[in-house]
Amino acid sequence: MEFVINPRETGFIRLDFAELFGNRNPVVLEVGSGKGRFLIASAIERPDLNFIGIEKSLHYYRVIRDRVTKRGLRNVRLINHDAFLILQKMINDNSISEIYMYFPDPWPKRREQKRRIIRPEALTEMRRVLVDGGSGIYVTDHREYFDAAAPLIAQFFRSETRIPGPSDPPRTNYEAKYRAEGREIYEVRFWKTRNVEC
Repeated sequence: MEFVINPRETGFIRLDFAELFGNRNPVVLEVGSGKGRFLIASAIERPDLNFIGIEKSLHYYRVIRDRVTKRGLRNVRLINHDAFLILQKMINDNSISEIYMYFPDPWPKRREQKRRIIRPEALTEMRRVLVDGGSGIYVTDHREYFDAAAPLIAQFFRSETRIPGPSDPPRTNYEAKYRAEGREIYEVRFWKTRNVEC
């Protein structure tokens, strides 16, 4: 399928987005696309943008692939692999306009926390790939992860934290589920500006 990128077959080659999408529209990256609710809704609502969804779970990746195929979306590309390696090895400097990370695995055990996507080496890559003025959103229901991630993000980007309210529509299946359960949701919005130097 032409919208599927498989580094296991091609190796970690740098992506040429103009060639990949057949246009020079801005590119949006979602890290951990789950079942694709945000990715697909955004691609439909914003046809003038290109979207890349990275999903490590093969099961969820196949769900998204089938949903994208069914809708015939031309502005979506999918990668089933580890997001950090994709950021590090396949995405060029200053090539991404927006990054979204909804409910990434919190890896709550101390020995596992080095696998979190919000960690210094991953944030370094996010800052590298974002265009000047590019933005991102990180959302979690895990308070400890949020408390650790928010100040870390602030070291790399201009950022602000917020708690989504009832008037904010749920963006993912997890968010809809967690809100229905009454869980608190935590959000960090961030921007690449020149006055934050790492």
